[in-house]
Amino acid sequence: MIKEILIPVLVMGGLSLISGVLILVTMKVFETKRDPLVDDILAVLPGVNCGACGFAGCEAFAVEMVKKGELYKICPVGKEPVANKIRELLKKNKEGEKNG
Repeated sequence: MIKEILIPVLVMGGLSLISGVLILVTMKVFETKRDPLVDDILAVLPGVNCGACGFAGCEAFAVEMVKKGELYKICPVGKEPVANKIRELLKKNKEGEKNG
């Protein structure tokens, strides 16, 4: 009676453990690096993911600002205070690229 329960539990537990390890290894092998400036801009944005700026959310907005290297759209929720902080971050990044 116990074998009928114990063997399937051990088999499924072992399969789960192996699957978890494979997922972890796959995540490490295929990891994509993201520009730290995107995280800095995300920290400044309000994080409401409203899409009012024309992008899918705050992360898409931040990625596009880093790609273009300039603030060409303003977050309608954060308005000028957020825009000014993003401008400062982008300016520091450009200065860092010139010096480095």
